[in-house]
Amino acid sequence: MTAEAHPYVAQVNELWHEFYGPEPVARADDPGMIVDRATRKAWVLKTLTGALPATTRLYCGHLPSGLDAYLGSEHWHGRRARKGSLFPDATSTVTTFAAFLEETWLSAAEPWAARIVRYEFDVLWGTPAKPTAAALERGLRLPDGAWAADCRYDVPDYAVRLRETCADCPWPVAVQHTRPRGRPFATLTLRAGKGLRRIHLRDATCEALRPLWDEEADWPGSHEAVLAQAERRELVVPCAP
Repeated sequence: MTAEAHPYVAQVNELWHEFYGPEPVARADDPGMIVDRATRKAWVLKTLTGALPATTRLYCGHLPSGLDAYLGSEHWHGRRARKGSLFPDATSTVTTFAAFLEETWLSAAEPWAARIVRYEFDVLWGTPAKPTAAALERGLRLPDGAWAADCRYDVPDYAVRLRETCADCPWPVAVQHTRPRGRPFATLTLRAGKGLRRIHLRDATCEALRPLWDEEADWPGSHEAVLAQAERRELVVPCAP
């Protein structure tokens, strides 16, 4: 049974708009409703910060009413229901939030913040890399199904520092005073059985492996040892020219 066919869908949609609408309900709020709404919003925020830790805090820090805007949007309310259920799948919380940011905020975000958001999107939804010309010439490439999320900032380090600062002060203040550290950085996502394996690459290691996914990158002078170690760790595999 789909959400459209469910006899209580109109009633539940009305309740959800009361829980998550950007404007307060036009009546005296019931204490139980206030608690329930806060609990649900906290669950949504926990889901988003778990999947997109830097992105979520950056957005909500720059726009304190941003979460309410998302929860009042058609991106949130238009999620499709699970088969046989009235309620959407939990993973759609993250995907619709990303789509909402693309449509409403990302183009206006500060360039450094937009780069961090793009990186976190690429980590989750990157496209498997095709062998570059440099990779084919060298005879090494990324394994099948692997992709790289590239950034000029160490995003995992920044996400941890921002989370710690957000725990001590209001998010707008934390975002204003916590900035990312610039360095060569990328994350490789590799297939591992039915799951995924993620490897962070920093500094010289990142620069040495970058030509494997970036057509515009050149091999640095001291890359052979890094490539040999990457091959032993199965981060790269041989390929025919």
